[in-house]
Order: sequence, then structure tokens, then C-alpha cells
Amino acid sequence: MSGAKLGPTVPGWSIRALFAAIALAVCGLQAVPAFWLAVAVLLAGVAVAAPRLLTAWFLIGVLSFSVLLAPAGSGGFRALALVAALHALHLCASWMLVVPAAARLQPAALLGSARRFVVIQLPVQALGALVLWMSGAGGPSPVPVLSVVAGAAVAALVVVLAGPMLRRPRP
Repeated sequence: MSGAKLGPTVPGWSIRALFAAIALAVCGLQAVPAFWLAVAVLLAGVAVAAPRLLTAWFLIGVLSFSVLLAPAGSGGFRALALVAALHALHLCASWMLVVPAAARLQPAALLGSARRFVVIQLPVQALGALVLWMSGAGGPSPVPVLSVVAGAAVAALVVVLAGPMLRRPRP
């Protein structure tokens, strides 16, 4: 491919920098005890330094559960931002697994994943905003009812998918 013009490129480590920036922003956004903040920052550092250890997904789990540590009534914008940020962390972590830090990367190669991110986040954020709005309205909160419905949906999904996945031949 001599003479082929590839278009603009960025260094592969820029994905790691993006991951670190999102992770640190989420850590700053969450109002959690200092110990859990330190754990999250440490996990972010290890995830950037050694993506193959899959530490990024432990970080995503810690940040997900940090919602439970936040003071009551601190939801709203934080919850919606956390959903989008954790999805973005998952996406960046996946990219870090396949793009070496020393490589050159064409940003256009990431457009498909970025488009799917937006397509998924639009309805998720709209539904999240609707649930938050409904829970703030007067009267009994529908959030516990929605939680039960969501839990039942996840359980049904596991039951439906468990059979075919367990019957699948192993390589």
C-alpha cells in the first residue's frame, strides 16, 4: 500500500487518555467516601496502564455501586450522567484492548461504535429522565414498581437465554 493516503490519525494512547479523563470526571461527580474514591482512582490508573488485566470493568462496577453510597436525593443529573459515562468507559476500555498505545489510529475507525453509543444512549437517557421526573411528582413514587418490573424483565431474559447458551457446543 505504498502511497495510500490514510487520512488524519491520532496516537493510540489518546484512547487511554480519554478513558482516564472520563473515569476521573465520574470519580469527581460521585459524592462517595474518600476510600471508595481512592479505590476508583487506583482502578482507573491500573486500567490505563494495563488494559489486558480487565480492571476497567471492576472500575465500572465500583462506580456503579457508588450510587448506593451517594446521599439520598442526589440522583437526577448525576444518575443520568453516570449511565452515559459508564457506557463510555466500557466503550473506551474495549477500544484499549485492541488499539496499542504506540499505534496510530484513524478516528473514523471508531465511528461505528460511537454511533451505536449515541443510538443506545438517546432512549436510555430519555427513559431515565422520565423515571426521574415521575419519581419527583407528588404522590407515591412509581420507581419501586418500575424496579420490580425491571428485575422481572432481567430474570425472564436470563431464563430465556440460559437454555440456548447452555446447550451450545463448547469449542
